[in-house]
Amino acid sequence: MRNFKIGMLLVIHLLIYTPSRPALAGEKAWTVDAIMNLKMVGDPQITADGSKVAFVVTSVNSKRNGYDSQIWVVTAAGGALDPLRSPHFTGSAPRWSSDGKTLAFLSRREGTSQVYGADRLDRVPRKLTDSPTPVRYFKWSQDQQFIGYLAFDPPSSEELKRREAGDDAVVANQQYKYSRIYRIAAQGGKVHLVTRSDRHVISFDWAPDGSKMVYAGQVTPRNRDTFNLDLYEIDLKTGREIALVAQAGRDADPCYSKDGRLVAFHSQAGTLNYFEERQVGIVPSGGGSIRYLTEKMPGDVFRGGDLFWWSQDNSEIVFGAGVGTIDALFSINLKDGTPNRILAPLHGPSSFSLSRDGSRLAFIKSSSNWPPEVYLGKRGGKGVQETQLSDLNPQLKEFPLITTSTIHWKSRDGLDVEGVLRLPIGYKPGDRVPLLLELHGGPTGVALEGFSIPRTYPTQLFAQQGFAVLSPNFRGSSNYGGQFRLANIKSQGVGDFDDVMTGIDALVQQGLADPDRLGVMGWSYGGFLTLARQAPIGFPGTAPATDLVKSCGPISAASPGIAGRLTITTRRVIP
Repeated sequence: MRNFKIGMLLVIHLLIYTPSRPALAGEKAWTVDAIMNLKMVGDPQITADGSKVAFVVTSVNSKRNGYDSQIWVVTAAGGALDPLRSPHFTGSAPRWSSDGKTLAFLSRREGTSQVYGADRLDRVPRKLTDSPTPVRYFKWSQDQQFIGYLAFDPPSSEELKRREAGDDAVVANQQYKYSRIYRIAAQGGKVHLVTRSDRHVISFDWAPDGSKMVYAGQVTPRNRDTFNLDLYEIDLKTGREIALVAQAGRDADPCYSKDGRLVAFHSQAGTLNYFEERQVGIVPSGGGSIRYLTEKMPGDVFRGGDLFWWSQDNSEIVFGAGVGTIDALFSINLKDGTPNRILAPLHGPSSFSLSRDGSRLAFIKSSSNWPPEVYLGKRGGKGVQETQLSDLNPQLKEFPLITTSTIHWKSRDGLDVEGVLRLPIGYKPGDRVPLLLELHGGPTGVALEGFSIPRTYPTQLFAQQGFAVLSPNFRGSSNYGGQFRLANIKSQGVGDFDDVMTGIDALVQQGLADPDRLGVMGWSYGGFLTLARQAPIGFPGTAPATDLVKSCGPISAASPGIAGRLTITTRRVIP
């Protein structure tokens, strides 16, 4: 193992004192402004008939030091992109009505997040909800007559009086505000509270006939309870609830089949463990035995609302999953349980939707050299025919490209490890270059081959300055199966640290990395791993500030015994 100096101070020092590669003729040099001005895209939503796609475009607003998100619409045949704009307007979470005539979305245009609807794209959207607290999530009923939404409990009259009197004291863990389901007619009217029991609702779905809802709820809104979710089904006429899935671990993101007889959901299969991988499960509406469909599938199933699609005959489920350093779209046949990869790469969760018959899909993908764009896919016997629908950053054609690849190595104990390597711009084989490590959080995060998002670290600037960047997927990372996710139990800061260091050694032995010019950066768990061997190796230039009790608290509560699996020794070094 090699000693190396760690910290963003070193990274900044190297950026300043390492000569950058001069831009070639016709190329523009990467700058902080060039990176921050990139438009990012997400949440593509295709109409049921596959004719139109709505998506969210996010860009930097330097005047208010924040981000703006706008809803854009494009026809599936291509054509002009239509932003739903008005002064001071931002929007997110676009969702089409089942007939494709109305686009609903979330917006803070009047202060708090509410649901708005646009029947025509050339008219000002109308406000559909007037919740006293921000709307967090919403869904159309299948007959498009109603909208269900999630919002926190409003403050009580007593709380409002105390605030007006200047008493803003908060008693920790005693003043819960639950997230509940509300229902309102799409054309306006009285708001109905659906979930009256004290359960904190995370996600829900409407039954196809509109008679029931299924939702994922936890016993309190506390972070420690987010790892232990159950599924409940409620009759909208009588208010009667049943526990559909009640077991240890996280069971969430329910989705009814087209006939309403089955519910698909994400599950940890009865294991209360933060590190346990997620499965796709199905359970009969009304209750019954759970069947897990992805037990033998490598990788990690996406979680989050609206990430399942059922075929018309209820025989197929489409879902997203991460496998290694890519995200992909899979289908699984309920008869034989065989997963089939439809297309790759995707650009993370909330990156796809399908038409009613499944013949068309809208999805987002990126490459190592190009940020995410919206695509239309047409499914057929020979796979998926792809057509790019958006071109939000045409200026990138003038910038130099970064070479990216997935590399593999053996850790000290023989474990197979891989990571994403980004080479300096203009790299020539045989050159030894300075190497930066980029360590993800989690530890169940993952490094992917796609475009390096500028909200983390400016990889493009590093590459331009002559750095190689290695983003290792050390033990504990997602996308490699349950055993790999659990491999750093009782070895956090030890086994995963060895994975990182042996990755450096491999690149030094290959003649790529300069052993005298090494640096590291990381966030969350990656920040812990950055400091994991500070004391024995000695890093004179670092001054960490840590709050590990707060960071590990929810995880410890969710995984009994984890405190015995993790030994952390820290100290503060003041240079």
